[in-house]
Amino acid sequence: MKTKSIHFSNTIKNWDEALPLGNGDMGCLVWNSADKLRFSLDKGGIWDCSNPPENQENFTYADIQNAVRKGKQKYLNKKYDKCYNKPTPTKLPAGKMILNLGVTDSVISDLDFNTAEARISAGTVLLRTFIHAEFCCGMIEINKTGIDLTAENPAYGSERKPIFSFISRGTVQSLKNLHYPKPEHHIAAAGGIVYKYFIQQTKDIFYGIITAKTEINGKTLIAFTVGSGKSKAFIKECLKTVTGAIEAGYDERFKTHCAWWKTYWEKSSVTLPDKHLEKQWYLNNYLLASCSRKGHFPMPLQGVWTADNGSLPPWKGDYHHDLNTEMCYTSYLKANHLEQGECFIDYLLSLTDAAKNFAEKFYNADGLCLPSVMDIEGHALGGWCQYSLSPINQLWLCNIMARHYFYTKNQNYLAKIYPYLTETGKFLRSILTEKDGKYKLPLSTSPEIHDNSKQAWLTPNSNYDLALMRCFAKNMINICTQANAAHAAEEWKNHLSKFDELAVNENGVLMLSPDESPYASHRHHSHCMAIYPLRTLEYTTGKNRRTIDNTIKDIEKHGKSEWVGYSAAWMAQFYIIQHRGEDACNLLHDFFHYTCTKNGFHVNGDYKRKTEYKLKYRLFTLEGNFLACDAIQEMLLYSEWGKIRLFPAVPKEWKDAEFANFRAYGGLLISAKMQNGKITYFKAKATEDTEFILENDLTCLKSDTVITDKKITLRKGKTLIAHI
Repeated sequence: MKTKSIHFSNTIKNWDEALPLGNGDMGCLVWNSADKLRFSLDKGGIWDCSNPPENQENFTYADIQNAVRKGKQKYLNKKYDKCYNKPTPTKLPAGKMILNLGVTDSVISDLDFNTAEARISAGTVLLRTFIHAEFCCGMIEINKTGIDLTAENPAYGSERKPIFSFISRGTVQSLKNLHYPKPEHHIAAAGGIVYKYFIQQTKDIFYGIITAKTEINGKTLIAFTVGSGKSKAFIKECLKTVTGAIEAGYDERFKTHCAWWKTYWEKSSVTLPDKHLEKQWYLNNYLLASCSRKGHFPMPLQGVWTADNGSLPPWKGDYHHDLNTEMCYTSYLKANHLEQGECFIDYLLSLTDAAKNFAEKFYNADGLCLPSVMDIEGHALGGWCQYSLSPINQLWLCNIMARHYFYTKNQNYLAKIYPYLTETGKFLRSILTEKDGKYKLPLSTSPEIHDNSKQAWLTPNSNYDLALMRCFAKNMINICTQANAAHAAEEWKNHLSKFDELAVNENGVLMLSPDESPYASHRHHSHCMAIYPLRTLEYTTGKNRRTIDNTIKDIEKHGKSEWVGYSAAWMAQFYIIQHRGEDACNLLHDFFHYTCTKNGFHVNGDYKRKTEYKLKYRLFTLEGNFLACDAIQEMLLYSEWGKIRLFPAVPKEWKDAEFANFRAYGGLLISAKMQNGKITYFKAKATEDTEFILENDLTCLKSDTVITDKKITLRKGKTLIAHI
């Protein structure tokens, strides 16, 4: 099996199975028949942010608390949930290019992860295309002339009556709900180049697709881009971009594009006996680089691949912070793709003022907090208010920042995030009340237990909220210590002591809240946050082991009927913590086979109807992809709280496996190789001064450094190598 490419032997007929290209700013899906070959285009910043629900009168946390006290759930649903059904704010598709290749043969498609180039063949026609890794421009080369090209705007409507459909727990709206002026279409020619483009006006911006086409030496060369701006003036720069690409030529631009991807793939690698999982690791790291780049907006639910089916993207392509964004950014650290994660962190920091404003206006609180469901500008979108307006999801965002520091030990980065974390701490303290020496939230929930019902308001504090608050306090003790803020560290030790321990029932199972246990199958394992992804409940002591084992057994007892794709990937993480490599491997195969399309996109439901999952829908979101990718990495390397364990949860039949340059806790790059079931190579390189505990016994290996002691100290730039 080729593990660094995907191949389609027949015409791709669905947008969510298309060949995905992207550079973090601009995305493209290549699909459809040879006479209507479609390039569905997207650009990160194209949103309509008009009429945010937070502009409603008395849209406040106090109003929600008052309604909960009075049992007015219908009022809450009408005010805070139904507003999400309005078409804006929303992510917008850019439109599409359609090529007529002049043949009707079946289309054969290939995507090379190494070079991020798609190749299409239909009969004798051959097409190559890529989106440049560093410029907002794509190129197409075709081995024939006379190619018909059109650039089409999305089919926005003029109807005044909204067209709305509700698909299970996800919302999908028609583009015709959005009412914009008709776009301007332009055709021009100069210097042997034909330009076609359109300009679409929305409520906030102008945007368009700009193409340039020429014919030379029996070939067709096309350059294309997506641009946007507050006025039509953006077109001038876009025309310059596509003209420059045509003049440089496909091969010349492709060289610099490939150089970027070569550097990216040198960051880390894996070789597994299970070639399907190896391929999925490479595919999902390809998707990561394609939809998340430093200097651009982070990936929303669908990254840079907004739906091309006449509808807005599922859940309007927004930023969900009660699981989705956090799990999208869970795999980049170990894969050593720091810039892809910094894209998200930089974005959060850029919204500091918006977060302070929301904390003050919505919560009447100090510090800062972002809405849990928001548009690209940080405005609250509403939705199930138990989760979309939960204050505690802000702490999960902060955990991503903290882990980035713990894995890099970069002091400049620490200085950058410290004020943000401190302000979040102020916010948390200002919404808590103290009763009998313990902190309590005014309202508490656990995504998405009891869905949008009155029962979703759990007795404070839920284990979800409690796990995040305890983790935040622990992180702040560490962060403040590293920032030489000893007094602040002591304060956070005191705060930590005022949070209850996690609630465990008489069967030793993690509860939902102090007075409610898990009761049925559920897609969210939110009561298990302390097990994963927070990893604060370590599988080391007898007490913790019993709690984790009993909790996982309880999830198994309730079955998978209410699961979606990411539920399986999350459960695989639990099995890895228990060192159940075979079970984790099986769940990951189920995830990729039954809830991902042929191009790897996670679509949540069991659309193939092969499992016991009740949900059979097909709604594309990316968090499941990266959660599963991280699970593959966790099978190969455990790295938490200064401890390293090599191959902690590989299946017994995996006798040979290796990974290179995985990033580990404490500023380390780790490589290791296993042959015939035994570790034969280990390498640790320190990117900062660090020390770690190696839990594997490698005394049988040769090394220039004595590694009989479990604790190993390395200075910045130093490397430890042990081998047979």
